[in-house]
Amino acid sequence: MDISTAHADARDEAARIPALQASLDLLAAPPGPGTIAIYAAPRPAPGAAPGAAALVTIPLAAGAGTIDPPTAQIVLATPIEAQIDADGAGNWARIYDGAGAWWADASVSNTAGTGEIKLDDGESVAGDAQLAAGAFARLVSAVLQG
Repeated sequence: MDISTAHADARDEAARIPALQASLDLLAAPPGPGTIAIYAAPRPAPGAAPGAAALVTIPLAAGAGTIDPPTAQIVLATPIEAQIDADGAGNWARIYDGAGAWWADASVSNTAGTGEIKLDDGESVAGDAQLAAGAFARLVSAVLQG
């Protein structure tokens, strides 16, 4: 069967929300919940080794988040936080599913920036989130386009 572009687009759109729900379900899968690790090292190719230790690893909330159907986005439950292990400028994140496997990589910024994941570092100028060892990293927004 050959289908028109409009037909194919309609099918893709109809499958989008169930696909996002399947993605979200992985984050809460046993032994879950998933985690978000924030890195200062340069962002590697998708799924490749991070190249350095994480500055902080933040556990996701038990429910992980929700789907926003009008925007086709996964909105992770926030705020969540964890103690920072090392000093650095967080500029990307690796999200791990409930089993600890790579789920996705995302951009990170402070609340004034445009990162998919935003950390509150107290700065009012857009940029990388500045993290200090021993303090707590507070993730205040995590919106992932589906």
